[in-house]
Amino acid sequence: MRGQQGTPRPNMRARFLVRLCQTVVHVFMRRVDVTGSSHVPPDRPTIFISNHANGLADPVVLIGQLGTFPRFLVAQSLWRIRGLSLLLKFAMCVPVARRGEENPGQDNPAATNAVTNAATNASAFDTCHEVLHSGGRVCIFPEGGVHDNPRLALPLKTGTARIALEGLDSGSVDDLVIVPLGITYEERGRFRAQVALQIGEAIEVRDFLDSYRVDGPEAVRSLTHTLGEALAAVTRSHSSWLEAEVVHAAAEVTVLTRDPKARDSFAQQATLQRVIGEALSNDGGDQGRAFKGLEARVDDLRERLDALGTHTPADVVHLDPQHARRRIALLGVTSAALAPSGVAGYVLNALPASVSFGLGLRVKHPAWQATAKGGSALVTLPVTWGIEAWLAHRRWGRRGALVALLLGPITGVCAIAWTASIDELRRSVRASGWARRPEGLIAARLSRDNVISEVERLESLTTSEEMSSR
Repeated sequence: MRGQQGTPRPNMRARFLVRLCQTVVHVFMRRVDVTGSSHVPPDRPTIFISNHANGLADPVVLIGQLGTFPRFLVAQSLWRIRGLSLLLKFAMCVPVARRGEENPGQDNPAATNAVTNAATNASAFDTCHEVLHSGGRVCIFPEGGVHDNPRLALPLKTGTARIALEGLDSGSVDDLVIVPLGITYEERGRFRAQVALQIGEAIEVRDFLDSYRVDGPEAVRSLTHTLGEALAAVTRSHSSWLEAEVVHAAAEVTVLTRDPKARDSFAQQATLQRVIGEALSNDGGDQGRAFKGLEARVDDLRERLDALGTHTPADVVHLDPQHARRRIALLGVTSAALAPSGVAGYVLNALPASVSFGLGLRVKHPAWQATAKGGSALVTLPVTWGIEAWLAHRRWGRRGALVALLLGPITGVCAIAWTASIDELRRSVRASGWARRPEGLIAARLSRDNVISEVERLESLTTSEEMSSR
């Protein structure tokens, strides 16, 4: 029987985890724009490959947006972390040994370590083949682990290609495609940030099977290279974090100016970031003249916005004061209506919010901040709601406990909405006063147009290079 939710057979646990991840994404992310969903075949065994730069947030986003539950390959070193190993086991993850990874223990020389790792990986390959044979799905992060680098870690590890080709060659898998997934975060550790998920075209593994039977290692390298190109086509990649920051600001300004109400605005930004990044890479990255020119224009816009009282490039949408005034009345009513439940939400969820915020400050690695915040919230929120329900039960009985149990999550969501509306109201009120500073407003608009002109120039360079290479 073909599996459901990407597992070898119908699995209630998988369905529960899909719903949980969808809820987590809805609460912790402001918006997730998905493009290329049609590239995921609905009824074929599939290996997903994805970039990996945001800890456990990456698999949560993938599960929540794909609506399916693939079996994730996870480095066996993470299984040795107490507590996390229970979560990985519950999520039906598959341990895999990375090259050079040690297995701690008594008398564990290199030879024994190599044998142990080989056995771990053989078991992982067998598990993947069983899942794929039953029509399920597997997800691999082929960069080899989480990294804090703005550039895709190429070349990719060869494990994906070996799993795929060995499965087809041995007959363990009858049919197989590999689908690349690119995740772009507005800011990895920030609560209610925006995310873009771009799904690339499926790669037919069978196209490499004949060459694999002639020269296995060369076919593995060839497929791995193809996977690297496919993943790079859907993943943002920059030579430095400075370049990533400048390109992000330029893309944000351009997309929000062109269509501030677009439903997929962040997906457009992610795509534009890749286009700009490619143009800059062809000109020497953050050391090239193209980057220096773009950086100067972005810095100038920031100075102009700072003179108006803001240093957020996204505030270009407020350079029309009339637009801001139109929004003030609506936002004022919304904020007032949400105020009582918002205040209650902050009171009832004060402990989880404090713990999450504190862990975010303590965890310095940006690739693990979202994991620390989200993980702590998933633990402390139900505990807090349970304690509040117990206290209400002691005071008011079962009905009081039920009300308390419902108020915690409901008012928490209201607190999030209230905070967002107040923030937008504050920005709109500030922007409405820009009309009294016409010189600064005109200068900011001119600077914004200069950024957009430079972005359009870089876009045309990338387009012309693509046409000449065909």
